Amino acid sequence: MKKKFSFILFFSSLFIFGQTIPEYDKNPDLEDYNFVLGTQGIGGYYKFTDESALIEQAKHTRAMGSNVLKITLAKKSPKIYGLPIRKVKTTKELFLSNKDYKRVFDMDFKYIFTWVHSLTQIQWKKGINKSEEQILYAEMYEFATYLLKEYNNSGKTFMIGNWEGDWLLHSGYDRYMTPPKKHVKNMTKWFQIRQKAIDDAKKKTKHENVQIYHYIELNLVLKGMNGDVCIAEDILPKVDVDLVSYSSYEAIKKRNFEEKTKTLTDIFNYLEKQLKPKKDIPFTRRVFIGEYGYQANINKPQSFVKQHNQTKEIMQIALALNLPFALHWEMYNNEYHKKTGQSKEMSLINEQGKKTSLYFLHQAYYKKMNAYLKSYKAQFNKYPDTNLFRGKALEVLKSL
Repeated sequence: MKKKFSFILFFSSLFIFGQTIPEYDKNPDLEDYNFVLGTQGIGGYYKFTDESALIEQAKHTRAMGSNVLKITLAKKSPKIYGLPIRKVKTTKELFLSNKDYKRVFDMDFKYIFTWVHSLTQIQWKKGINKSEEQILYAEMYEFATYLLKEYNNSGKTFMIGNWEGDWLLHSGYDRYMTPPKKHVKNMTKWFQIRQKAIDDAKKKTKHENVQIYHYIELNLVLKGMNGDVCIAEDILPKVDVDLVSYSSYEAIKKRNFEEKTKTLTDIFNYLEKQLKPKKDIPFTRRVFIGEYGYQANINKPQSFVKQHNQTKEIMQIALALNLPFALHWEMYNNEYHKKTGQSKEMSLINEQGKKTSLYFLHQAYYKKMNAYLKSYKAQFNKYPDTNLFRGKALEVLKSL
């Protein structure tokens, strides 16, 4: 989401009178399958234990029943998670600078998404010369190679991408501006370098039963569909990218179920037409929802009912459209004014330590779908195909 506030952990929330400490549910044994629906542990102004906000969110995500983890390894991530801040020059150095990053990667998540930008101090908007190109390439190649070696034969799939790319391209969060041609050119080069580094790491590093893919995240796709300058229209066709993530708020706000279904259908069909063909991608579609979510108001109880229903609608649409992932924003809330106490109430576990209805919606979905997979495999000695799984998932969501 658009980050209006600085990421400063609200440690004093630990001492708010009446606040509860959310218990970790018992980790369920999960079937080795893509459940499609997930959440993320990016920000959060609060935590409840002596462990970092990163560890807490990862533990709650896994205990909820998800095998998908999404975190950030961007420059400010230590500050976001309340980790020691150390001087590092590359993403790999950052990853190894604090054991908590590796601790969550070592947990039994099947799919791990992470925001990776650059810690090299190179600013792509100013242009990328030959020397800088090599530095950026080496940083991504080094990290991808490390993951392939460290998690060889782990069954994990790593997704390396960026935060809402159109906000990086559009100055001042101004969706109506036209990004300069030089910025479009420089961002294209930046994405091309990242993709080539990951492709080369996979080619040159011996590995099995572990995968890494690079995704570009967009958030102003409707501009491209109107022929205006944005990543989808002007950059995506020039990058041999693996996957595309869509931070979907522009498409899901102030629309009913039918309107959201049509808008998202049109957007993902458009994005697929913008992609270069690419082999060896293990998903039927190469486009997914990287962020979605709805706000609620603590003073308007009915808003939470609406939020619950709208969230379930996006889950249903994602499954019906055969998207590989749809990731809800998020486990802990970063849309929170610590001074005023005002919250947009978007989290699965809120500032008071309460598990929300959205937490239990996800948990119930995972529990029912995991039981279905276990039963199907016991009966047929294999997992159901994607169509059968999604049909069952839609049936389950309708009942929740």
